[in-house]
Amino acid sequence: MGKVVKIFLNQGFTPVDKSLFRRGTCLDFDCYIQRFNGFVILLESGTILDDEIFTKLIKRDLQIYVENKSYSAYKQYREESLAKTYNLSDDDDFMSFEEAVKNCINIYQIVMRTDDMTGKLKAIYINAKYLFDAWIRRKEDKHIPIEAIDILVEELVCVVNQERITLSKINDFLDEKDSLSAHLVKVAFFSAIIGSQIGIDMSDQKKLVLGAMLHDVGKCEWDEMLLNKPDFLDEEEMKIVQTHSEASVNLVKRSGLKERVVINAIKEHHERLDGSGYPIGLQNSRISKFAKIIAICDMFDALITIKPYRGAYSTYNALSMIRGEATTRLDADYIKLLIQHLR
Repeated sequence: MGKVVKIFLNQGFTPVDKSLFRRGTCLDFDCYIQRFNGFVILLESGTILDDEIFTKLIKRDLQIYVENKSYSAYKQYREESLAKTYNLSDDDDFMSFEEAVKNCINIYQIVMRTDDMTGKLKAIYINAKYLFDAWIRRKEDKHIPIEAIDILVEELVCVVNQERITLSKINDFLDEKDSLSAHLVKVAFFSAIIGSQIGIDMSDQKKLVLGAMLHDVGKCEWDEMLLNKPDFLDEEEMKIVQTHSEASVNLVKRSGLKERVVINAIKEHHERLDGSGYPIGLQNSRISKFAKIIAICDMFDALITIKPYRGAYSTYNALSMIRGEATTRLDADYIKLLIQHLR
């Protein structure tokens, strides 16, 4: 498919969204396909994506990068591809908010129909995501359906505590594309896995997972153009982004949530051990335990998710990057737990 070269894809490279490659197109940039032990397959600029190359290129397990200096060429290719690809569904194709709430309230009965662990987790994931999708689309009332989410969280915590959960049990049904609803649910799943291993009772695990499932709900108030911007954010946009923790807290309070531990977890999930985080700049001992866990899970999901401005990092590369944040910005003990259960 291309020539094999030895190069380590560390600094200077960005992962790309391989689903945007189109059969019959010509690449105007070099593509580096990560293999093993520092070897990559190089697809050089000028390569035509014929049937053979295209079929191999879109395989799920491939991790593809471009050099940062060639990013503008990739960006142009991506924008042309998006213009030809995306068609939005009609509202009639979506589940109603009322139906989504009803399904979540009845999630125990839905989960009980499935015998295997992966099926149970998938049922919770899909119904939670449908609930947030329906809630985000709902224009007339932005109060969060706390009762339905509480029931989802309780069921998720119960299932996760039944046996050891690893990424292999959930990887096949997790969304690769970026969306607020999928992100909220995935961070809750990762947090539930860590929470089940740190010696806290089920009641506290539920508080952790509830905070994780609501940690970014304030982003629903953002303009769609900001949420889906196909490029890195500028300074003014970053200032807006850094208000979302407090916006999330205000929204959950308006919706009737009063649990202080959960509210602190939401508010502090972007604080960092060295004081470099936001919104306050808290340091290590002043950051709540649950916020430290959500921070790691939030970063992990962001890295393994396809963003409008880049592709997804592999699990291995994402965990390596998070490990690099240990001790200075993120809690090393919780990172170890994530690594142990998501390999």
